[in-house]
Amino acid sequence: MQTDPRTDITPSRAEILAGTSNAKRVVAAHTTWAEQQCRLHDEAFAAIVAAGVPRLFLPKSLGGFEADPVTCALVCEQLADSDSAAAWHVMVFNAAKLMAAKWPQEMVELLWAANPDILVSASGHSPMQGKKTSGGYIVSGTQRFVSGCDHAAWLMSPMLVDGEMHMVVVPMSQCKKLNNWDTLGMRGSGSTDVLLDDIFVPDVQVAPPATPETPTNIHFRGQLYSCPSRIVFATYVPVVFSLARRALDQVSALVADKTPGGAAGKVRDKNIAQAHYGKALAQYRAARLMFYDALQQAWDQAGEGQVADDVDRADLYLAGTHAVQSCAEVVRHVADIAATAMIAKGSELERIGRDMETLRHHGFVNESRYASVAQVHWGAELDYPAMLR
Repeated sequence: MQTDPRTDITPSRAEILAGTSNAKRVVAAHTTWAEQQCRLHDEAFAAIVAAGVPRLFLPKSLGGFEADPVTCALVCEQLADSDSAAAWHVMVFNAAKLMAAKWPQEMVELLWAANPDILVSASGHSPMQGKKTSGGYIVSGTQRFVSGCDHAAWLMSPMLVDGEMHMVVVPMSQCKKLNNWDTLGMRGSGSTDVLLDDIFVPDVQVAPPATPETPTNIHFRGQLYSCPSRIVFATYVPVVFSLARRALDQVSALVADKTPGGAAGKVRDKNIAQAHYGKALAQYRAARLMFYDALQQAWDQAGEGQVADDVDRADLYLAGTHAVQSCAEVVRHVADIAATAMIAKGSELERIGRDMETLRHHGFVNESRYASVAQVHWGAELDYPAMLR
């Protein structure tokens, strides 16, 4: 799937998705191992690298694809059919590449010029603390939920210096992984905490605070990088569509033979079960259409040279939040149909339920973000300014 990193030949959507399809068999073979070990198996990781996942949102000038967000979302959704934690690595690989548009060119080239497939594992949960010193910074702190850090070459984190937010990248070899990722769901994402203890970081590895006036570096001037930053939803939200669709498929197969305890007749003939399924199917289809339409609209606006306004950005955020929260409701409807079959340890429905419950609490797409969208539409005080980036 990988192309020569210095050619101008970019694979089509069909070619990218074909590469993803080839990776799915390897990923699926190691999903149980990933659940048990709380990280991706090396072979599964290698398969998604070979499929081109690290290059989706990387600039062409650095060997990337600069793929449109719909293509990226489809890759994520397709991978999630084999393993939701492996699909999460679409975000692990590509989120930093969207953020790098306003980093110094030298810093970007340090990370990816020699190898487009290098993983820079990122988290914005807990800013590091930095102190300026000769030639660089002394950095310390604990960053939480650093997904994919077991396979990463670098850690990326926000860093506070004298009250201003910078961005720092540190070789993972200088970091201490705390191995405390032991969760209900999404276990294979390897989202453990990482500790830095007074590490010296040279100036080249630090990006100063960015403003709207900060110029975009020379590598990030294509259409993709003119989209609102929340286009990053394309890299992880689609996991929930796979979970919801698989839950619907599983319960449809289940009801033909399932008889409720203490009742006569099959579940498929019960009106209440039918109503749950109909509602769930509608919610899944509507949320997916809304999300993909929002991605396409953001892409088209950027292609036409239109700058997204605050409402455009809030609406993109709404589509991502609604996708996650609606798919969580889909799985709850399925649980009401499946009953005890939903909690049978080791079943696919049980795994789907655990992963969905974990995802719906993610800070960027939890239920409180609905209120943030309303605040933008109403001109009220905004509780989450990052929405408007």
